[in-house]
Amino acid sequence: MKLMMKRYYLIFFLAVALISGCQKPQHVPPTLERQGITSLTAFFTSGPYDGLELAKLVVEDPTVDRFVIEIPYYYPATSDNSTKKYLSALRVKAALANNCKIEPPITILDLNEGIENEFIFTDAQGNSRPIIIEGKRVKSSECKAMSFELTEPFTVSGFVNEEKKEIYLFTTDDLTNYKAKATVSAHAEVKEDLSVPRNYNEPQKLTVVADDGTEGVYTVMKQYPTKIPYGFREESVTPLFNIDPVKLLGFPQYTTTVYPTLASIEGYLIVSFGNGTAPVYIDALTGSKKGEINAGNVNIAAITNDEGGNLVISTHAEAAGVCEIYRTNSVTKAPELFHSFTNDTDLATGYHMKVHGNIDSDAVIILTHEGVAGVTEASKYTRIIVSGGAVTTTEVVDLLGLGLTWGTAPTNTAKVVATSPKADHGVMLCYYSANTINYINQTGSIAATLALADLGFGINTNFNTNCMDAKSYNNAIYAVHLTSSHFPMWGVGPMLTVFDITTPTSISKGKPVLANSEIEWFQKAAQGCAAADVVMAPSADGFKVFIFYFDHNCSVIGGYSADCINI
Repeated sequence: MKLMMKRYYLIFFLAVALISGCQKPQHVPPTLERQGITSLTAFFTSGPYDGLELAKLVVEDPTVDRFVIEIPYYYPATSDNSTKKYLSALRVKAALANNCKIEPPITILDLNEGIENEFIFTDAQGNSRPIIIEGKRVKSSECKAMSFELTEPFTVSGFVNEEKKEIYLFTTDDLTNYKAKATVSAHAEVKEDLSVPRNYNEPQKLTVVADDGTEGVYTVMKQYPTKIPYGFREESVTPLFNIDPVKLLGFPQYTTTVYPTLASIEGYLIVSFGNGTAPVYIDALTGSKKGEINAGNVNIAAITNDEGGNLVISTHAEAAGVCEIYRTNSVTKAPELFHSFTNDTDLATGYHMKVHGNIDSDAVIILTHEGVAGVTEASKYTRIIVSGGAVTTTEVVDLLGLGLTWGTAPTNTAKVVATSPKADHGVMLCYYSANTINYINQTGSIAATLALADLGFGINTNFNTNCMDAKSYNNAIYAVHLTSSHFPMWGVGPMLTVFDITTPTSISKGKPVLANSEIEWFQKAAQGCAAADVVMAPSADGFKVFIFYFDHNCSVIGGYSADCINI
């Protein structure tokens, strides 16, 4: 898993440009021509992870005769599941330069340590030599501090600056005698006893010891860092995880009809399937499953988060039915009713909801109505205006006069998003199969458009382009867009883009500040339910921002983080 994450990290940094909306996205350059074996990848052939990649060896020197594939001790990396029992039968695939071959063909290998699998490699010039492929289990060298918190006598959250190996405590309070706790890399340990009170008014050391003994040393200090003036830092963008949620988290299969929505609070990513089951929550940094939220007695249709650490929940309402909006600030606290309204339209709503702003102050909540399969499309959304922490307006907006209509839930309904937490600003939306982002200004006119085909990523009607979210962060406003797949079996996978929409009409320039068209996905067998969601979540302290995505049809869930610290 560590090798996979490294690959995502490299792909992401080569595929993004951040900070300014006028920057051009960078993309992965062509791979250099190399001779011989370029990589060897081992896959599970049994058990719950059958077909998933276990380990990959990138061959730096193709002239060597012995290739050792390093197998992680545990899979997933955050679990205690030993890989030992799988080593005797792993499928190994070799990536070869043109006109090279390996005989006999590599199929299922025993990669237990000490087993030498012998082959004959022939290069493009016809030269042959014996080679050996073997495996070696290795302990993780990951020794990162994922989070840090003072716990007693009061709670003070720390901010981990991985680049400088520093942890900041954002407070001016006296921290003379405090206990602490830390979350660290899987199978790593903290050398210091954090249950012993220490004086955090003075810098303290935190030593994280990896499973293989590698150490990472951090300095914990009382500090309130400054922010960059605008947006998030290019250098801070970090991939968190990108995993198969079916095999690793027990999510429904791609053939199951679900109405997925995402939210993030308290350091968790919450996933709702909109099918009457309680939403599950996973660690937002590692992707490991933690449990089900306390849903109370609410029949949840959709979830999202605001910018104030609140989980916002909607129920489903048919025509003339009542839609209820609930709120909570903890996965363990039952939701409380925030607002309810009668759906006075002829179409249902509740499966698609987005919030821009903070419902404890000012926010815009938008619920997009869905069409009826084989009967009618939809063109309406309900907009709820929150001012001073209270709902002031609930209104229905119809875009039919603009020629904007969309289909049914869960796959083809648009997700209309507010471009600001202010009531008098506009909205954006995109939907299948127009595949065009439209900005509707405060007067109700189409003020800017972007045809996604013009981005150069090959987006066409094989993709589902409904998923959007918009949030304010550090004086900037971002719209995040997920292009999901209708046909994963044709090699069509998800794509993630982020646009700076502080000036909403700039969307027409088609210049994303983040563009990742290289997300790996794990379901490539057939067409299923092409439902997905994407969400942006600024941290409560305003220093970090998270982006999470879920493509149900392609069986992938993942996320990124970034910050705005002036280093």
